[in-house]
Amino acid sequence: MQQDPAEIRAAIEKNKNVLQDIELMINSLHDVRSSIHHVFHILQSRAEPESGASFREHAKFTYTALECLAKLALSSDAVLNETQALELPKLQGPSPVSIEAKQLEARMEDQDNGKSKDIAGSQPKGKTAEQISLEYTDLSIDATLRKFYKSMKSAGRLVRASRVEGQSSLPTAVIKVTISAVMNAYLVLERDDQSRCMSVSRIVVFGAGEETSIWEDSHHLVFKKISQIATGAVDHFVSKDPQSLLGATLEWLAHYTTLFSSPCVKCAKHLCFDSQQFKLLPPTFYTYNTPTVQPYHPQCLS
Repeated sequence: MQQDPAEIRAAIEKNKNVLQDIELMINSLHDVRSSIHHVFHILQSRAEPESGASFREHAKFTYTALECLAKLALSSDAVLNETQALELPKLQGPSPVSIEAKQLEARMEDQDNGKSKDIAGSQPKGKTAEQISLEYTDLSIDATLRKFYKSMKSAGRLVRASRVEGQSSLPTAVIKVTISAVMNAYLVLERDDQSRCMSVSRIVVFGAGEETSIWEDSHHLVFKKISQIATGAVDHFVSKDPQSLLGATLEWLAHYTTLFSSPCVKCAKHLCFDSQQFKLLPPTFYTYNTPTVQPYHPQCLS
């Protein structure tokens, strides 16, 4: 008995969809595993005086990532018979971190539509964009670095910015920004004859401990995403006030100390599916076009 060609095409299309779903889930598992590995690397490399509260913040993110990893797991029968993965039960015996997260989520649900306001109010206010612009206007690169050091010290943030050694006669300068034990950012600056920053020709972000050329990209998707966002931030600062470009960029980058601890201001979640390219990510978009900086998932802003 000859099968209907339309049925054959439909069966082939269904199998294609199943294979695509399998590929997506495998990639997601790989990326979550990579993210968890990176967080453990951060925790293991932290200096002894920096443990404590920061350790607990990173541990919360790690546990959240493990929960997401469990939900991404597939049974072989489900893969063969269904086009979508079956959601697994939540982890048994929740840790205090999980219980605390669920209690916070329940309280936020009880507040109806006041969720975003409450979270926004819990974030540190910091300086406004106008204050930063005034403080850093028309400063040389070295003067900007000194002012930024004082700003971070007074704010109690473990963020440092310094020059990368090079030839002082060249019209470029490379700045390394060490953001706690979370990540490192490199800025390639074009400077004038008075050693003031004229433009940022490249900005790239790496995970803490990554040893990669500044002309390459990070091996971690989360930092690739932040590099893209940082390029947009630099373009914004240039158009708004080019004379305070370096200072504004450094102050903005400093907020990423909370990358693995602060939830999204809008959805109150930490991990969220970004795209097929970037998979699950924490809130990587720290606003640069608002009076104060707040963390969001990029899709939560659309």
